[in-house]
Amino acid sequence: MRISGTSSTARATTRPPTTGTASTRSPSPSNPPNRPRQRREGASLDELDHYGVAYLCGGPSRVVQVAVLTLYERRGIRISRATRRADAVVREPGDPVEAAVLAAIPGAGRPLGQVIAAAAESAEALAVADALREAGLMRGRRPTRRGRALRRTLAAEPGASPAGRLAALGPDGVEDARLRGILQAEDPKPVDLPRNRHRGHGLDSSNLSDPRFDAGDYGGGTGGGY
Repeated sequence: MRISGTSSTARATTRPPTTGTASTRSPSPSNPPNRPRQRREGASLDELDHYGVAYLCGGPSRVVQVAVLTLYERRGIRISRATRRADAVVREPGDPVEAAVLAAIPGAGRPLGQVIAAAAESAEALAVADALREAGLMRGRRPTRRGRALRRTLAAEPGASPAGRLAALGPDGVEDARLRGILQAEDPKPVDLPRNRHRGHGLDSSNLSDPRFDAGDYGGGTGGGY
């Protein structure tokens, strides 16, 4: 019996090693079964930029607000505090979303709310969601459970940069009081001037001052700036 047991032990010790396929299938601390998927998701999170954060936390309108802030800081656009009118100073976009913002501003300028609404419907702004869906943070137009968890993290730790705070917190997170007020405000309603029935006695537009320059402009000018 001892001999037979020894022989059995010898056969067990001389058993050929398992193949590489079998070893990769068996989970271990150094090789968890879901590691490839986790690595892809981690890379997507690491590459999430301000636009991605903005879309996840506030949708396409928030994406456009971040582009407006970037253009404003770079003095590419000027925004009137009195009329909330946006004017393009330098039409040199740094990315496709900025290009959509500048395309929404005609030569005569446009109220900022209209600019944001128009650019938020552009293909450039809506395309930001594609990377979020690939990372598993959104499904369709809604954030997934993982996306909602990340939103809570971003709200608690928005970062220090103005674009990062705006992306995660919205206009309330902008530290500059003047720009925060511009982003939070609504476009003023147009004023309907009464029409004089008698020709030659109407209001002369040359006597009306341009309200865009009455209270000072911020961004793009020499006297204001962010």
